[in-house]
Amino acid sequence: MFEIKTDDFEGIEIVKLINTVSGEYASIIPSFGGNIHELVLQKHNILHDVIYTNKNKEELSGFYSNLYRGAKLNPFSNRIDKGSYIFENISYSIPLNDAGIHALHGFVWNKPFSITASKTSFEFATLTLSYTHPKDSADFPFSYTLLVTYKLCIEGLMVTTQITNTSPTAIPMGDGWHPYLTLGSSINTLKLQIPSVQKIETTDTLIPTGKIIEDISFFEPALLGERELDNAFVLDSSVEKAETLLFDEEEDLTLVVWQQTDTYPFVHVYTPSDRMSVAIEPCSAIPDAFNRNMIETTLKPAEKKSYVFGIQLR
Repeated sequence: MFEIKTDDFEGIEIVKLINTVSGEYASIIPSFGGNIHELVLQKHNILHDVIYTNKNKEELSGFYSNLYRGAKLNPFSNRIDKGSYIFENISYSIPLNDAGIHALHGFVWNKPFSITASKTSFEFATLTLSYTHPKDSADFPFSYTLLVTYKLCIEGLMVTTQITNTSPTAIPMGDGWHPYLTLGSSINTLKLQIPSVQKIETTDTLIPTGKIIEDISFFEPALLGERELDNAFVLDSSVEKAETLLFDEEEDLTLVVWQQTDTYPFVHVYTPSDRMSVAIEPCSAIPDAFNRNMIETTLKPAEKKSYVFGIQLR
């Protein structure tokens, strides 16, 4: 049996989807872009908190340093080079929030989302949030709507994002998520497997060079050790659902981030400096995609597109 409850995080409302039998739950923060705040999953009759979350309101709001833990990345993920892009022969500028060099991770991570629907049953709990982007925004003057549905079931958490272009013209669009995954110990002792043999080559400031290079470092499970990653990998489009795996062999735990490759054809992997988590980010496009003339970053008038990913513990 599943249920939905509300709780408090330092004065901020969170919505919890709960499996009352297993004790598993997912916590979502509607007022901060539908942030995935917590995810607790079960293995061997033990509950494991697999999201390395914000510890307080200051971290969530990016007051000291914004790590975008659990954040929704929209209408672009990762970086826009020097915060500028050209669309339909018009230039736009975005405030620089990445060390004063680039624009990073879109606009909605801290926007209030509205609860539009919820449902519980013996098999699942779902929560649907909505957001409408104002067309009078100077840095992104295009109107569109987001519908984000979170589903907790015995298989784990699944998140579906539906984007609708409500502008009279085509608009640039990208989508992604930024969950920091943890198995409770330093990632140096964990193994990582990425279903890719291709990586986007980038400059020193992490902007793509235009080349795709071979990288088989994690095609088979490989120890993370002290390796530092901040890279986008190209997924095999012939595989409908791709899985990036994080292994704790000593505890017999495998954390799975899966994504539908038709709309999330890239996965970006980032290792924070504290080495207690790894960000495994489903992405619809590569960094600086608005400047790459990529067909997957354009939505036609009235076009709808759905993006799906999920997290499991095996």
